[in-house]
Amino acid sequence: MGGLLSWAVRKGLRRGVLGGERPWLVLGAVALLAQLALKVLNKQPEVVFSEKLEKGEQLIITHRDPSGHNGRREGPTAQP
Repeated sequence: MGGLLSWAVRKGLRRGVLGGERPWLVLGAVALLAQLALKVLNKQPEVVFSEKLEKGEQLIITHRDPSGHNGRREGPTAQP
């Protein structure tokens, strides 16, 4: 499916934009939108940390409340 969409985008842009053929331009635009939609819909969660634990090891994940007098998170430049 991806190969067909890539072909349609290339062909549509080449013949539509450079060749001035409106049907190819529409086909290329629709194929480009379909490619973008597939990328958004098929997006897998990003792995940010992965490590194998040996027997007896543990991983502790904590969450701290945002600091600041008004409860909002402040950037690194806001610290004294």
